[in-house]
Amino acid sequence: MKQWIDRALLGLHVAGACLLIALTLLIFYDVAGRLFFNRPFAGTAEVAGVGLVLLTYLQTPYVIRHRKLLRVTFFIDRVPAALRSQLNALAYLFGGVFFIGMALVSWEPALVGWASGEFYGNDAFRVPAWPLRFGTLILWIISGLVCIGFVAEGLRGRLTRKDDDALPE
Repeated sequence: MKQWIDRALLGLHVAGACLLIALTLLIFYDVAGRLFFNRPFAGTAEVAGVGLVLLTYLQTPYVIRHRKLLRVTFFIDRVPAALRSQLNALAYLFGGVFFIGMALVSWEPALVGWASGEFYGNDAFRVPAWPLRFGTLILWIISGLVCIGFVAEGLRGRLTRKDDDALPE
């Protein structure tokens, strides 16, 4: 099961990397079209805005799972291992509550966006809002579940390493 979860999170991470490549090519096309042909791509700002949000949250669960988020550890590295594990569990609990809370408060706006046909952009180029709203909602839930998994590991005393180079066994 653990291997399957790691592969699924890696898949999301790779999808985020592919999205980054696509956004890079789109921006290159827009700039080249603007400079050489005086014909930029009309929806670059809208697609890039939506893409950057999705890119961030596609990669978040994988980064959390591998414990590579930005962390300030000057205090936690100085406490005993058992307390360190409990403090890590508390930090992941806050993270899980944050992500699940984001999903809960975003549910109603996602439904309203779906029902109303909400979009980003203008008449020249429109991007429907519902894929971004539901996509981030699902990715927040996944990130929250990854955090809650680490809460369980921390309460069992398995988050004691000072260096986070490896996943807990």
